[in-house]
Amino acid sequence: MRRKLYAALLIFTAASMTTACGASFEADESTVYITKEGNVIGADIEDFNEEYYDEEELKAYITESIEEYVESNGDGSLELDRFQIESSEEDGVTAKLYLNYATYIDYALFNDVTMFAGTVPEAQQEGYAFDQDFQKVEEGSAAGSMDAASLLEDEEIRVVIIGDETVVQVDGEIQCVSAGNTEVSGKNTVHVHYDVEDEQAQPAYILYK
Repeated sequence: MRRKLYAALLIFTAASMTTACGASFEADESTVYITKEGNVIGADIEDFNEEYYDEEELKAYITESIEEYVESNGDGSLELDRFQIESSEEDGVTAKLYLNYATYIDYALFNDVTMFAGTVPEAQQEGYAFDQDFQKVEEGSAAGSMDAASLLEDEEIRVVIIGDETVVQVDGEIQCVSAGNTEVSGKNTVHVHYDVEDEQAQPAYILYK
C-alpha cells in the first residue's frame, strides 16, 4: 500500500486535485477500515515535505496501476474517494489519500499483501489456522493472554487477517488479537506490526463483533 499510494499522494498534491463524496471515515495515520458491509477503505497519510520526485512519471505510474486493476477486476473494484491536504506550523504539510476497495480481495491484490475479512468459518475454509497465541481485549485495551477457542464458536465473531504495517479499524468491538504483532489502540483499532522483508513474519489476527 505504502509504495503505490505514496506515489499517488505526490501526484495529486502537485496537481491540486480533490474529490468529495461525503465519506465520514477520517484517519490521522495510514489505516485500513473494514466497513460493516465488507468494503474496505484505505487511508494513506504521508508527510509531504519532500520535493524530489518526477511528477509526470509518478502520475503515469499510479494512473496506469489503477486503470489496469479496474480493467482486470471490473468497474467499482477500486475508486478514488477523496484527497485532502492539511498543514500546520508544527507538522508541516500532510497529504491524505483515501481509496475505496470493493472487497478485501481487491485491497490484497492491489497492494500485494495478505488480507482476509469475514467470518471464522470462511477464514478456515481459506486455509487460515487459529493456532497462535491471542490476547484478550477489554474496553479497548489488551487484557492478558486467552484461549480463543470459545470465540471461534461464536457466530457473531468476524475476523480480519492482515500482513501489512498499518492501523486496522473495524466496524465493531475487538474481542481479541494475535499476540506479538499487534498493539491495541482502542475498542475498534489495532496497530499491526509486520516487516515485509521478514520471510518469517506472520499476519495479524483481529477478532471482533
